[in-house]
Amino acid sequence: MGDICCYYLKILSMEMPNIQQLAAEKTDSTTISYFLLRQLIGILGILLPFALMIFGGRLQPSLSHYYYSFSHTIFIGTLASLSTFLITYKGEYRIENWLANIAGVCAAGVAIFPTNVKGFIGAKFISIPISAESSHLANVLHYGFATVLFICFALFCAVVFQKPDRNEIVDDKKRMRNRVYRICAYIMIFSILAIAFLSIFKNLDFPYSTLIFESTTLLPFGISWLLKGSYNWTYSKYDILKILIKPLR
Repeated sequence: MGDICCYYLKILSMEMPNIQQLAAEKTDSTTISYFLLRQLIGILGILLPFALMIFGGRLQPSLSHYYYSFSHTIFIGTLASLSTFLITYKGEYRIENWLANIAGVCAAGVAIFPTNVKGFIGAKFISIPISAESSHLANVLHYGFATVLFICFALFCAVVFQKPDRNEIVDDKKRMRNRVYRICAYIMIFSILAIAFLSIFKNLDFPYSTLIFESTTLLPFGISWLLKGSYNWTYSKYDILKILIKPLR
């Protein structure tokens, strides 16, 4: 009995591994998935605008209008993947987990409730009931979920990512990464406000403005998540990743 007590006391006295130790454990599947999940979220955010525009045929007024295009599967599949990754993501802080969960639900909402078909350019590649295509409620829910989703993305950069991970040293490179996060946050906030401003003052609107500003929201979002998950790049067997991350890690 005494030996068992000593064993459990020894376990309880062990320190949790810090981020440097986690990254160094390259054979630990749990550790690998922790960084890989951040990287996958970032890659999806970066690729989505380009994939929709490349495979969707004609340029659309917004990314949401690609729902009706040949890129329908890319649009729905990427949002579903983002939703799954964000909901299953577990970060260092409670606010980080809450934001990820809210963003995950909103990503699903954007996919489930399509935008109004009005404004779509070209022949539709997906057919849904006319009532759904022109539903005012679905349109309101779509843009409501999209707005909250973008706000969550900005808050990750403006608040969460600038906090250090467990036992992470706040050195010059960490401060440099925080500058990148702040720049990403500023770009996203500006883009969100621009979409809102032009939706109110329609006389100042210009072609593809929503498409442009939605893309300039997703790109810094993707870059910030990719950077946040890049710690194990310093241990990568690929020299290109080591070179790319060296100024920031």
